[in-house]
Amino acid sequence: MAGLVRLRPSDHQFHVDGNDSILDAALQAGLPLNYGCSNGNCGLCQARLLSGEVSKISHHDFVFSEAEKNRGHILLCSYTAVGDVVIEAQAGAVISEQHITTRVKKLTALTGDIVLLHLQTPRTQRLRFLAGQSVRLDLDGEASATHPIASCPCDDRNIQFHIRLIVDDAFSQRIASLKPANTVQVIGPFGDFTLNNRSDRSILFLAFDAGFAPVKSLIEHAMQLEQSDNLHLYWIADAEEGHYMHNVVRSWKDVFDNFSYTPLNAKDLYPLADPADGLQADAWQDVSQALFRQVSAEHKNLQDFDIYVAGPDPVARFIRDCLLRNSFPQEQIRTISTG
Repeated sequence: MAGLVRLRPSDHQFHVDGNDSILDAALQAGLPLNYGCSNGNCGLCQARLLSGEVSKISHHDFVFSEAEKNRGHILLCSYTAVGDVVIEAQAGAVISEQHITTRVKKLTALTGDIVLLHLQTPRTQRLRFLAGQSVRLDLDGEASATHPIASCPCDDRNIQFHIRLIVDDAFSQRIASLKPANTVQVIGPFGDFTLNNRSDRSILFLAFDAGFAPVKSLIEHAMQLEQSDNLHLYWIADAEEGHYMHNVVRSWKDVFDNFSYTPLNAKDLYPLADPADGLQADAWQDVSQALFRQVSAEHKNLQDFDIYVAGPDPVARFIRDCLLRNSFPQEQIRTISTG
């Protein structure tokens, strides 16, 4: 039976279904509660039960003092809600920077120059992050770069990235040479390209090329939250194989009835664009302008949406400026530059 959890003092609330832990339910609802190991050892997720009933669903080795027991302290990773409960725990704070040594689980080619890097954290040190955020990847101190996370925070042990391999770039060439079990330092998370979990507006996602990576994280998380009436993804690619997870996106329709998808090629939007050697900044601006006209024509009242834009810096800046010039509320726009 589902229970409603209300947090004090923030007054956030979320539902817990079945035997999910209170911690897992909070993270799935986009609330960055403090936690560490997620298996009852570290005690970082402790909170105080103010009212209602909880049930223990897993053993924990962390030991509370008698005073803490008497005050109703519990570990959020080890308990679920039985009916409605009120808990004292702070949510909504900035997640602290973490330094985690991860191991390569898999490196998979998505296109001729984009790879999927799948990292796995230790069981006792998972990465706390919000959907859409980025981290810095450090390769033995010899090369590093910041990349958006392409996976959902609901699986905080398995972290994925979509990385473009660039000739003569030391970092991407090191990435290309990684093997399973090699280590990668993950530092973060950073960024505010995150879902507004207090909004019930429909969402437009505008992803350009590998800007799909943080958008994928957001969409998978939004589907879990079921917080939006409609999700619409426009994915613009500058190459024939640019929609490198087309089948994955199409499959989302089976998961979320109100999800729609429009794959577009840059050359279709702007016929003079020549993607053979990669689009330059001025061409991307022309593509962005054509996209803005199409989106505005297909959605007459854009102010009914939250809009998330992920792509090259000229794209993000141009579309943001277009929206603001048309009196679009600034608080409903979030952008991230992906190169």
